[in-house]
Amino acid sequence: MKRSILALIIIVVICAIASTSWFITQPSPTNNITNITNTTDNSTVPPNSTVNNTTVSRDDQDQTEKNNPPHPIISADEAKELAKKYVGPGVILGKPVMTTYKRIHAWQVPVYTMDHKFINNIYIDERTGKKVD
Repeated sequence: MKRSILALIIIVVICAIASTSWFITQPSPTNNITNITNTTDNSTVPPNSTVNNTTVSRDDQDQTEKNNPPHPIISADEAKELAKKYVGPGVILGKPVMTTYKRIHAWQVPVYTMDHKFINNIYIDERTGKKVD
């Protein structure tokens, strides 16, 4: 009976050590805040005020860029006009949609037959206006 209790206590201690070491090895979030108090009168910041400087990690910047991509240089209508160079007669070009194709922000211009059957998409780079192959 005493051996089983001793074995149970040893197992609990080992589990506690393992979970503690796991928490210690995890990286901490990178949100560094620095408070600077201005005590001089010759600055644009009022005296005795506090300035907060926040450092944003690269992962946070990447996420922000994904949520707020830059505005396109080529408009949807311009992309549709540029896509006409890559199709022949007897087709209809659909409404361009902004997407990411081969890691490039591009306008996806659908191509349809005259019977409104989908054929393929043409991708126009939103910055350069060139076709993305």
